[in-house]
Amino acid sequence: MTFFDRSLAAALLAVFTAAVFTAPAVAAPKKRGAGAPVVIVGQVSRVVDGDTLWVRTEGDGEPPVVVRLEGIDAPESCQPGGADATAALNSLALGRHVSVRVTARDDHGRTIGKVYDGEKDLGDRMVRDGQAWSTRYQYDRGPYVAEERMALALKRGLHAAGNAVQPRDFRKQHGRCEASAANLPAAALPVGATPVAATSKLLAGARCDGRTHCSQMTSCAEATWFLKHCPDVKMDGDRDGVPCEQQWCASGR
Repeated sequence: MTFFDRSLAAALLAVFTAAVFTAPAVAAPKKRGAGAPVVIVGQVSRVVDGDTLWVRTEGDGEPPVVVRLEGIDAPESCQPGGADATAALNSLALGRHVSVRVTARDDHGRTIGKVYDGEKDLGDRMVRDGQAWSTRYQYDRGPYVAEERMALALKRGLHAAGNAVQPRDFRKQHGRCEASAANLPAAALPVGATPVAATSKLLAGARCDGRTHCSQMTSCAEATWFLKHCPDVKMDGDRDGVPCEQQWCASGR
């Protein structure tokens, strides 16, 4: 190699080296993390039953959010133990400021989530006190199975008598009784129907869908379900717990 060739090679090497080591660094792409969980913060304005409540948020004029506690299954309202479970959640939650870590929505339009009063998980407390079961998911015994076993061993709440029927088994036999049809006027039920069976037939697939007035209802049973479960309904002017008395739930109809 001649002197000229060596000089040219050295020059080209110097240019290449400068280009590599002085080029600006390229930042590595940031990994996109999981989205932050949705959290609702507000005050519990109503307890519907042992696993459902309303949370009124801080937004002006916003209707309350209907929340079903994730991971627990409390007795149906017309099932033995239903009133006790409702009273238990009422004492834990009504009027309290809570946070709801939202996980899903159910077929009835309710928000599903874990409800916390500070650090206290209300679902955990309901199962631990024997007022609800850990929800079963096929072969999974749910998130509160340890608390359920403890309540069963100590005979707390629903387990005191030793013959409590799980809500899922009650529903298989009787259907749901969400409208509290036992409290409806007798004329609101089909002839010969039992309250539970009538409710299951009349309200299969019922959900809060934005209707708020008696003129939008089709029966006393439906109006009663909406009054109990849906926010901001305008069907009980005298606040006696019986909706639409002039249209659907009048005595003798």
